[in-house]
Amino acid sequence: MNSEPERTAGNYLNSARRWLTAGWAGEVAMADDLFSESLRENGVLVGIDGAKSRSLDRLRGFPDLVTSIEDMFAAGDRLAIRLVWRGTHSGPYAGVEPTGKTVEVGYIAIWRFSYGRVAEIWATQDQLSLPRPVGSMPGASHCSRPATAPPADAAGPAGRPDLQCRR
Repeated sequence: MNSEPERTAGNYLNSARRWLTAGWAGEVAMADDLFSESLRENGVLVGIDGAKSRSLDRLRGFPDLVTSIEDMFAAGDRLAIRLVWRGTHSGPYAGVEPTGKTVEVGYIAIWRFSYGRVAEIWATQDQLSLPRPVGSMPGASHCSRPATAPPADAAGPAGRPDLQCRR
């Protein structure tokens, strides 16, 4: 009979703390024992190698990266994490050449464990804190309500002639 090994919230917390500090600092070999080969991040199959490469990519872009775990707790087979990572953008990251800017990025994730390994991660981070090419901000237009009524031919977003937008 293939049963789930008994794990405790403490085991999950310790594993996550090690990964989010040492693993994110480049000690990616520990991923082999922490993540499932079928690891999914936000529904996408990434496997162990995906977890390793994401960590190394972040570190290449921000070699002085430091994480600060703000909240972390576990219940059942789930673990919730809220952290802030900080670093200087001194290497290429996500298609953006180094800017030399220091960033502080909020990150929130929920991990699901199965058979003692992380099987799924649902995560989001504050993308607006990250360097990006000029004009590449999602929804790079700016819309506002004019002080006076817009002209009849004003080009607001679909269904919103009361807004004036500029790119």
